[in-house]
Amino acid sequence: MATSSVTSDVKTSQFVVGSRVLPTQFCLAPLAGYTHLAFRRALRELGGLGLATTDLVQATMLISQRPKSLELIATSPEDRPLSVQIFSGLPQELVAAAVWLQEHGYEGIDINMGCPMAKVTGSGGGARLMCDTSGACGTVEAVVNAVDVPVTVKMRLGWDQQQRTAPALAREFEQLGVAAVTIHGRTRQQGFHGEVQLDGIAEVVAAVDEMPVIGNGDVRTPEDALHMQQVTGCAGIAIGRGALLDPWLFRKLQDVLHGQPARMPTNDERHAFLLRHFELMTEQHAEYSCFLFRKFAAWYGATLEIPEDLEDRLRRIESVPHFHELAAEIRERIGTRTSPIPTALIRVPNGPVERW
Repeated sequence: MATSSVTSDVKTSQFVVGSRVLPTQFCLAPLAGYTHLAFRRALRELGGLGLATTDLVQATMLISQRPKSLELIATSPEDRPLSVQIFSGLPQELVAAAVWLQEHGYEGIDINMGCPMAKVTGSGGGARLMCDTSGACGTVEAVVNAVDVPVTVKMRLGWDQQQRTAPALAREFEQLGVAAVTIHGRTRQQGFHGEVQLDGIAEVVAAVDEMPVIGNGDVRTPEDALHMQQVTGCAGIAIGRGALLDPWLFRKLQDVLHGQPARMPTNDERHAFLLRHFELMTEQHAEYSCFLFRKFAAWYGATLEIPEDLEDRLRRIESVPHFHELAAEIRERIGTRTSPIPTALIRVPNGPVERW
């Protein structure tokens, strides 16, 4: 099996978040539309993943038990450890959602304070909460006091460069009993553009005493993760889009931290992962899984080494039998892709798939 020669001088230790002892310090960050149960289970089976967090769930929809919200928090015994991420601009809604989750057996709650999307910030949720530090602290305190399970917060550096409030908030959150904070090293204004500001993550680390700070943003390789830890001093790493680009990234990191060369997936492993992810998705979504799976094709094509013409057809699958026919063709030609660049990272006009 092919390996990578990356090595690490980052010291490993038991990674604890509140009352939870996690198997690794490498976490799956929530990604709207992607980090559903099937994806989480498929990644866990590859190894190396510690804590995973669900797609963000609107607190009011969860309290009302809307089908879409229940779908987002669907889990299984294999899907541990897990936190559910909730968002709202109203403290009472976050409290009610947190209590509901605890009563239904969920073991961790993450408050979204970092989403930059207008449909979230416009209602006072997501990164908008960072603009009012007093209000943010009151909201977090109310949630922490309402439940016994660990409460974490995921946030950005701030609303913009002039309002980098993350260090001050993290310091206050630690005093309020927050178990950990995850910091995406960009401001809300940056969205997903520009460079991750490692100095900003380091400032958050310096602002707290013992609370774990988990760094996040632009981690696509073991080198990226280890560099972030070395430069910022963060206790853990949360990986989002990097897990779509390379589902084996968590396994590679574990290899490196144990002093072993990072194992590269074989063609057989690549094909098996494609089949397994789709199989797990159909368990939950039946035929609708075909529409949900389409958007993964643009991320998986390069790492799974799917030829470009077959990747394009994977973005158009219409039925379970159609997928399996295409998967058989992929098996015959896997490893013959000519472009190493994932289609998802190339700006292209909207294609024929309405449900991307």
